[in-house]
Amino acid sequence: MQNARKPRILITNDDGVKSEKMHALAGALSQLGEVFVFAPEVEQSGVSHAFTVRRALRVQEVPSEGYKAFTLDGTPADCTKFALGHYAAYGLGDTSGLGSGPFDVCFSGINAGENSGVSSLYSGTVAGAREAALWGVPGIALSLRGSGEGMLQVAIDFAAKVVERRLFEKIPAGVFWNVNFPKSAGESFKGFRATRMALGMFTDHYAHDGEMWQLDGDKLWNEQPADSDDYLLDKGYATITPHRIDQTDEESFKEINALLEEK
Repeated sequence: MQNARKPRILITNDDGVKSEKMHALAGALSQLGEVFVFAPEVEQSGVSHAFTVRRALRVQEVPSEGYKAFTLDGTPADCTKFALGHYAAYGLGDTSGLGSGPFDVCFSGINAGENSGVSSLYSGTVAGAREAALWGVPGIALSLRGSGEGMLQVAIDFAAKVVERRLFEKIPAGVFWNVNFPKSAGESFKGFRATRMALGMFTDHYAHDGEMWQLDGDKLWNEQPADSDDYLLDKGYATITPHRIDQTDEESFKEINALLEEK
């Protein structure tokens, strides 16, 4: 039997093209498949799913070893959109067939800082994986709480397992995974849990000095549901939360239709 081709892997992030964590992931996965990095020129944390449409994007190849790497002067969503919507077919040219070919999976990260709970709504890292799902490509966001240095290898090993076992093929269309790792490894690391997204808001407030206002706040980790990503991440678990592209609230149809039927 002829061996299946190695998976074609896209990697992006929101920490920028110089992120050592992203390149550590790319280097490890390049042993398992064809890896292509498309990352922002500079940090894009908190830009959510913003993309660039009112100006042109600059795309440049950057030195790398064992995989191809490119940088865009845009957002994580721009990076994924360009890689899947253009590069896969055309490369950096205009002729179909010059590109890499379709991608099998997209990893976004490994991010320095958690993106669990409502953080996922603001996150450029999560948006990189969400954009992949919009294109029909399995997307997986990877984030470390705090500096997460002790969990970096755990995150890389997780991604490698997903590729080796082709677990990305189990992700349904329109779904992507948001994976977060706790602060430290060793005895305090309790393993992986499948979780739901916490909905608790930050304790946002603004301090000001004259006309300048600075946002501050944190999460009430222990006040979240016991099966949620925020709560379990805080307890030392790595959390895997499946997100859906379809945000339709089915339960609201009854009320909306009743409103529309009113004379």
